[in-house]
Amino acid sequence: MAGVIGGQRLGRLAVIRVFIADDHEIIREGVRRLLDQQPDLACCGEATGLDEALAALSDSPADIVVLDINMPGGGPGAVQRLRALAKPPRVVVFTFYPEDSHALAFLRAGAGAFVSKASPMVELVNAIRSVHAYGKYRSPHLATFMAQQRLEGRTAPSDLLSDRELDVIRRLATGRRATEIATDLSVSPSTVNTYVRRIKDKLGVRTTVQIVEFVLMNGLLG
Repeated sequence: MAGVIGGQRLGRLAVIRVFIADDHEIIREGVRRLLDQQPDLACCGEATGLDEALAALSDSPADIVVLDINMPGGGPGAVQRLRALAKPPRVVVFTFYPEDSHALAFLRAGAGAFVSKASPMVELVNAIRSVHAYGKYRSPHLATFMAQQRLEGRTAPSDLLSDRELDVIRRLATGRRATEIATDLSVSPSTVNTYVRRIKDKLGVRTTVQIVEFVLMNGLLG
């Protein structure tokens, strides 16, 4: 694991400390090599889960966290927890999930950028530099998508969900089980489970706990 660079400078170029939070070793290695090729970027640490990342960053702060939302503890709540640290890093989400269906929830949670792993690696570099300098980065595709959302009056992350999906997540957030939700909505438990899988995919989360975090974060219970 690389050490923290701190205030080190390369000539007149300040080094941006980047922490990699991803549970796939091959991704971490690829990002690390990418950073090593940049004169102004340096890896200051790695983690395979959110709790591990939070512990490491509490001791050795970073400027930017490159966050995989599919690692243990990922989801919009992960961004909030990182931003709540005593010395909060800025967050660049780096994921296989498409921008169209997942970015808004993470940007609302405080991420500075949402970058697809299918994008050219130079886009991750651009995102890190832009988020460090200006607090945010939007790819041309995401900027166009967000502009279209504003034109259509669909700017809230909850707008990505159907009315029935919102009914399901509100009940999940109050502790209702799938069988109880099925009774409430007059559908089968398997239908409820299908809704839950679809919701997880749209929000880029993996657990019911993360769905509950999304409901509470966006004030959807009222």
